[in-house]
Amino acid sequence: MVASAIENADAVIVGCGVAGGLLGGRLARDGFRVIVLEKRPQIGVPVRCGEAAGSRQEISQFIPIDESWIVAEINAARMYAPNLTFVEKRFPGVGVMINRDEFDQALAGQAENWGADVRSHHEVTGLRWRDGRVCGVKVKRHTDKTTYDVDARVTVGADGVESFVGRWANLTGHLRAKEIHTAAEYLLEGEGFPTDTIEIYVGRKISPGGYVWVFPKGDRFANVGVGVHPKMAKNGTARDYLHRFVEGHFPDAKKRRFIAGGVSGTKPLKTMVGDGVLLVGEAGRHNNPFSGGGIMNALEGAEEAHKVLKIGLERDTLDNEFLRRYDKAWHNRNGQVIHRFALLREFFFKLDDDDMNRVVSVLDKIVSARPGKITDYTEVFRAAFKTTPGVLWKARRMLW
Repeated sequence: MVASAIENADAVIVGCGVAGGLLGGRLARDGFRVIVLEKRPQIGVPVRCGEAAGSRQEISQFIPIDESWIVAEINAARMYAPNLTFVEKRFPGVGVMINRDEFDQALAGQAENWGADVRSHHEVTGLRWRDGRVCGVKVKRHTDKTTYDVDARVTVGADGVESFVGRWANLTGHLRAKEIHTAAEYLLEGEGFPTDTIEIYVGRKISPGGYVWVFPKGDRFANVGVGVHPKMAKNGTARDYLHRFVEGHFPDAKKRRFIAGGVSGTKPLKTMVGDGVLLVGEAGRHNNPFSGGGIMNALEGAEEAHKVLKIGLERDTLDNEFLRRYDKAWHNRNGQVIHRFALLREFFFKLDDDDMNRVVSVLDKIVSARPGKITDYTEVFRAAFKTTPGVLWKARRMLW
């Protein structure tokens, strides 16, 4: 391999997913020299996502809505207990289903339009260090097998759930078995799918330690997936559980795409920053540990990172002490809620099927009694646990 000269940038961002694309664009719009590096040949491909996002209004705060990548409306959510009783909540316009590959590409296009240098098939292989602080990255360009370095004032890890940047910078370690779900999903074509409702199925038999999801993707299509806890899954892999669910519920559907991966279910990181380095999106554990969802959290995390980095770059103050402002801002915006969802995950998915049946029954009564929009679902679950015979004592001190 032939190494080229060192390039210089104000910020180098590793990963061009939701968080990396938005953050890179916003910093470039401010006038900073930004390089965004994506190891995959094509941004957003392959898709590894359930593809449910927030409302049009929420998304439009980050990127103009393009109807071409919105494929379905989400107006309700329904959770099925193991005995197939369910709790349902309708709240029109709460979210949309997107084509995630097109959405990521739109964010990357927005970043380029604002002046960011977005490069696909450029893999970061290590960090550069100077005087004990991160000062850039080492890069392998797959198109011609050459290598080069980027010297940057700040390095951002937006490289997903198993962030290499986070590990290299000693901010994260390998996820432990209890902290991760394995997931598998089919894009199915057929009949009998919900049109505007997200469906969730829970139970030890169909999804031990996790849940099955059925998300509408327009006429005759749906994302159907399963997440399981590896230590609780006694009857095969996530794909095996998915296959059995699909054969039982949608036996005539055609499988158009298969994806698999891991989803973290951890509490927030103690810190997402170091001298000259910062983590966003799933790299910073921004996803919801209960549902696994992370699109809106990644956008919001990138927004908070942008606020801090803009000031830090203008002042040339990017040490650990200054960047901790980002830790505080994220904690106040979403970190506290993520912590509660992590506790909820630890307890709820360990319940046996009889207890889940009882909890869902009580949830239905609580949701039916609150016709207004429910925003804090951890409080609703907490109320259900407290009023469900035989369940509260199991929680003990686990919940709040």
